[in-house]
Amino acid sequence: MHNIPGPSSPPPSPSTLPQPPKRHQLEATTNAPRRNPFGTELDPFIIAHDAEVQRLLDELDLAWGTTFEIARGITKGQWTWSAVTREKLEQLRGPNARAAHQVTAVMQGREAPRSAAGELWCVVEYDREQDAIIENKGRGLGGMGLWKGKDDWYGGRIQQVGRLVRTQRGLSIQLEKPEIRRSHRFSRFLGSRRILQVRIADDLLYKPSNNVRAVLGSSKFILCGRVFLPFHAKEGSMYLIETDQNYERVSNSLDGDDLRMSLRHFIDWHNPLDLNQEQPISKWSTRWALGLSTSVPTIEIEPENIFQIKDINVKGWEGKAPAEKVLTDGCGLINGAALTQIMRIMKYSIRPTAVQGRFGGSKGMWLLHFDSHEQHPDGPAKIWIRSSQTKINQGEAIKLGRAQRIFDLLAPSRVIGPARLSSQTLINLSFNGVSHQILKKLMAEGLEEEVKSFMDWTHPHSMILVWKAVERAGSVVVSRLRRLLSGQARALGLGQLRPLDDQGQEDEEEDGHLDHLQPPTDIGHKKASGQPVTLHETVLELLQSGFHPLKLDLLFKKLESIITLVLNDYVEKFHIPVMESCEAYIVPDPYGVLEEDQIHFRSSESIINPSTGEQTDIILGDVLVKAIAHPKLSNYVNVIVFPIKGTQSLASFLGGGDTVMLNWYKPLVEQFKGGYPLCSAPSNLSTFFEREVEHVRDFDRRVSMLELKPAQQEFQKIFLLGLAETRVGLYSKYHDTAVYHCGYGSNDAIHLAYMFTTCLDASKTGLRVKTEVFEQDKQRWGRAKIPWYTSKLEEGKNVKNSTEKLVYKHPSGFILDALVEEGEKLRDEFLKIYASRRPMVQSGEGDEDLSRPWKIAKAKADKARSQGILGFSENLADIQSHVEKARGEYQRAGVKSQADPQAYDKAASFFANPPAFRGFVFFSDDDVQILKASFASTLSLTFAFSVAFRVLCAIEARAVGNISITHQFAQSITIPNIVSRMLSQASGDTSME
Repeated sequence: MHNIPGPSSPPPSPSTLPQPPKRHQLEATTNAPRRNPFGTELDPFIIAHDAEVQRLLDELDLAWGTTFEIARGITKGQWTWSAVTREKLEQLRGPNARAAHQVTAVMQGREAPRSAAGELWCVVEYDREQDAIIENKGRGLGGMGLWKGKDDWYGGRIQQVGRLVRTQRGLSIQLEKPEIRRSHRFSRFLGSRRILQVRIADDLLYKPSNNVRAVLGSSKFILCGRVFLPFHAKEGSMYLIETDQNYERVSNSLDGDDLRMSLRHFIDWHNPLDLNQEQPISKWSTRWALGLSTSVPTIEIEPENIFQIKDINVKGWEGKAPAEKVLTDGCGLINGAALTQIMRIMKYSIRPTAVQGRFGGSKGMWLLHFDSHEQHPDGPAKIWIRSSQTKINQGEAIKLGRAQRIFDLLAPSRVIGPARLSSQTLINLSFNGVSHQILKKLMAEGLEEEVKSFMDWTHPHSMILVWKAVERAGSVVVSRLRRLLSGQARALGLGQLRPLDDQGQEDEEEDGHLDHLQPPTDIGHKKASGQPVTLHETVLELLQSGFHPLKLDLLFKKLESIITLVLNDYVEKFHIPVMESCEAYIVPDPYGVLEEDQIHFRSSESIINPSTGEQTDIILGDVLVKAIAHPKLSNYVNVIVFPIKGTQSLASFLGGGDTVMLNWYKPLVEQFKGGYPLCSAPSNLSTFFEREVEHVRDFDRRVSMLELKPAQQEFQKIFLLGLAETRVGLYSKYHDTAVYHCGYGSNDAIHLAYMFTTCLDASKTGLRVKTEVFEQDKQRWGRAKIPWYTSKLEEGKNVKNSTEKLVYKHPSGFILDALVEEGEKLRDEFLKIYASRRPMVQSGEGDEDLSRPWKIAKAKADKARSQGILGFSENLADIQSHVEKARGEYQRAGVKSQADPQAYDKAASFFANPPAFRGFVFFSDDDVQILKASFASTLSLTFAFSVAFRVLCAIEARAVGNISITHQFAQSITIPNIVSRMLSQASGDTSME
């Protein structure tokens, strides 16, 4: 073992220098070669900027969160720069927590609202980060304990997002409201304010007439006098760093401007050109994703404890091996002390066997070291990095900065069960002899298990089980935790092992596809009515308020919608659960004791056989290969251990990846034939692609010969390579069509499978499909008859077949056809059973509990009127008039809703306003809200819940017997599986009520 010749000394950075350096000091101390600066000569693309206003912003020293909000209003057209006056800016001075949330009110001349918890949650974090930037000790990287009231604080959690749009004036960027979403290495190192993500819709990006890539490739982006430059692009997003350049402003050291990095220094720090000369420049461009992975900073490892080890290749292989010949591909080693420290930081219940993460210029899995001396929980943290894990050469380990020696944790090793089959797995199983009948049986069992809790309303505790079923179907608790954890979910072992949208990409960004994260005090309610924005959470709140689907038609219909979604999800996505299965990360055998066809899996928790009730912690027997128990591997729990023997890695037989579904369901395993040789790439595959492979050395030499502006444009093109069209989605569809028409093992299917995987890696390899090849594939497979199952699924989604393609049904039966037919039959049966329970109460007939407050108040007002007291009756008449006007607005909204999606919200806002009382108000504000909602319920329950959801739920809860609970506690409540299981078993036992 020896010290890794690790990453080079980063140029002094905002988080490592003891004193705020001047820019010339930064340049003088860097070891990087003298190169022209980046971005200085590019054309300015104005996001939001005005020279005169910028002078005021700098003079008054407005906080960045406040400045960003002003700029956001400009980009959204809410106000113009001429409206941003000194008088208004004077009102917005002070820290973000005081001023940022008041921007809209001040700019529109309204009274500043009371601070919303969600807004403060984000702007207070802006203040914490800014204080850490000015302190200049690298606190944002984490590991320095308490900071400004936050234990174990680390930075980089705020996401600043813009969207590229086309307007009549051309391309522009509209800024979105900053949110606490996730954290990654770059945002922790630089500060959230220094990173801007710009999302670009496919229809805008790939339409040639828009010329988007040309514009972006020649521009520097100006936001309030600050210059942002792109450094990476991926999956429809462009990532920009705030540089040390200014545009029509001067630097302000009090704001930390002198601590900013130039793009050149950022490159030398993370992905130095000089040390990665042999890489293709396209692959060099993709390596920036390593620092954008959603992660949690954990342990810091000293340089003397960073080691490099070689990979284990198949026997007899010399030189650089392809991935399928590397038996330890992507998996290094880590000692027990490091894993124990990670466990304590993350507060895991047990020490993980392996962790997935990013470290310096490397990525992948790190497995508990095989040496017993290195498995002790105490001592210094140590890490061993395999050659296959090193993606960026950053130089010598001794010169690494803290940011590059902190282990960025993505996820711990863990087990998810039962696992679910996917469409591709189902096709493979069918091709290898598993009968349609077994797979249809699994679908039927899974569907019945999923919907039975929705359908049983006959017992006193039935609604608790319905609540649990709705929560599970909508992943409500997981979504709430994600909102609370803001990007830490995977690292804490929550949710799936990999992002839902992962298709084998280099790194997961995990931001645009998760639930819209919001503060833990707000699950996402409509402001005026208080109704949750999601269907599932709406139903949960109705149930927990005491409503019953047989007594409230609105709830009955919404529950029907959820059941339909659950059934459609099974039919459309083919995510069929297999009870005797699990999913876990795979790791190479650390001792080499497993034979070529053996695996080892032991769980830290008991695995229960659903048919016999037996418990075990280890899987033995046939799982398509042989699962064995080996005493040397007994400490390696919650991972699937693969052998390091054979002529090819076992992982490569499964298409690569770091997770595997382990299946021991006997009927499925026994029928699986296998025995087919692993297909290899077509011999002429390379002839289908154009090689645009230019290595870093050649690129650097070529660009150095150019004038300054063309050179900077060439670099920017490289940074934005991730925006190029790859044809991945099209080749995926072509492959599915070929499998249906020609067979899973046909030459056509194999050809298109390799076209797909090669396109998937195009951003790294620099390969592009030849135009004539793509046109031939498009001509044949893009115009082929649509598979029957695809047509049926599109029909169910109301997707119009724009090209009116003909539909083809497989003559001998195709597994996905069979499952769609079976699924639709089961769906129709379940929905028919549900519809038969349609309640007698219809939506216009009112609800006795909800109308009671109005009736009581009316009776008391009539009694007072008989005594000559008219005020109560007048108040009620004013309330009635207000509600009737609101209903008129609501009915008109139904006509306007297509043209104005916010029409219903506007009607709810009108309803929420106080009535125009003609005299003294005899009712309290709370009573007025209750009476408005109660009277609305007598007119129409649909209308009433649309404008007064929260109040109606409170009325019902009070009527059936409520308890007081804050929203924050309600957010944290769930029904444990053991409770729902016991209630289900106790069905019919009314003594439990």
